[in-house]
Amino acid sequence: SPVFTRVRAPFARAVPSEMGCCVSKSGADGQYAASNASRREEAWRRTGVVGLRDAGLKEIPNVVFSDGALRVVVKTLDASNNRLSSLPETVGALTNLRSLTLARNAIARLPRSLGTCANLRTLVLDDNRLETLPGDPAFFATLLRLKTLSLKRNALRSLPDGIGALKALVSLDVSENALVTLPSTIGRCGKLEHVDVSGNPTGNASKTEVSVSFLLPAALGFCENLASLRCDGSFVRAVPGEILTRCDRLVTLSLHGCPIDFSKLEDTPGWANHKERVKGKHSKTVAGGAMLGARGLDDGVDRREKNIAPHT
Repeated sequence: SPVFTRVRAPFARAVPSEMGCCVSKSGADGQYAASNASRREEAWRRTGVVGLRDAGLKEIPNVVFSDGALRVVVKTLDASNNRLSSLPETVGALTNLRSLTLARNAIARLPRSLGTCANLRTLVLDDNRLETLPGDPAFFATLLRLKTLSLKRNALRSLPDGIGALKALVSLDVSENALVTLPSTIGRCGKLEHVDVSGNPTGNASKTEVSVSFLLPAALGFCENLASLRCDGSFVRAVPGEILTRCDRLVTLSLHGCPIDFSKLEDTPGWANHKERVKGKHSKTVAGGAMLGARGLDDGVDRREKNIAPHT
C-alpha cells in the first residue's frame, strides 16, 4: 500500500495585527481601544462624571475640554493618583464643574482659568507640589460657590489675601504645608466652619526654637460659624482671645503637640467659656451612648508643667 508522508508547511510568522496586540488603531487592539474610549466618553456625557483615578496619566485627555457636548455637562472630575504635573488653561471650559479632585499628583501651579469655574463647590488638591496659589484677587472672586478647599501636604508658604473672597467656604484644610500664618482676610469667610492647619510649618525645626511659630490670626474671630480648629503638631504658641470670645460655636480646638503654655492659655479671654462648650459637647456624646476615644474627654490640649515636647 502507498506510504503517505505528512509534509509540514513552512512556519508563517504571525504579524502583530493578526495576534491582536498591535497598538496601531488599524489593528484589532486599536479598534478595541477606540471602541472603549468611545463608550467611556459616552458614559461621561450621560453621567457628567469623569473618572480617571489611578490611570497613570501625565495629562487629562483633551477631549474632556474640547468636546463641546461633553464639557458643558461635566460636573465631577476625579483624576487622583496619576502623574499630572499641570492643569491646562482649558479647564476653564468646564463651566458646570462642581467637584474637582486631583489628589496625589505632581501639580506645581494652578491655571488662572480655574477661577472661571464659577459653579465649583469642592476643590481637592492634596499631596501635590503647590508652593503658591494664584495671587490675582479675581481668581477667588468668581469662586462664590466653593465650599470645600483641601490643600494638605503641599509646599505652600503662604495663602493669598484673595482667599477672603470665598464667601461660601465651609471647610479649609491646609495641614502639613510650610505656612507660618493665615491671611487676615480669612475673617471675611463668614460661613467657615472647619479649619485645619495641623503640622505647619513643615520642616526640621524643633518646637523649642521660639523663632519658629505659626500665628493664628485674630481675624479668625470674625468667622462666627467656626466649629472646629485643628492645629495638632503645628508651631502654634498662642490662641488669640478674639477666637475664643467671638466664635461661640467653637467646640473643637485641637492643640495636641503644640509648643503652647497651658497656664497662659487658661488666662486667655474666652477660655473658660470655651471649656464649658467642650463639656457640653462631651455631655451630649456620653448621653447619646457613644464610645469615647483613648483620650477620654479630650479638650484638645496636652497639660504639662513645661512646654509641650515636639512631635518627631
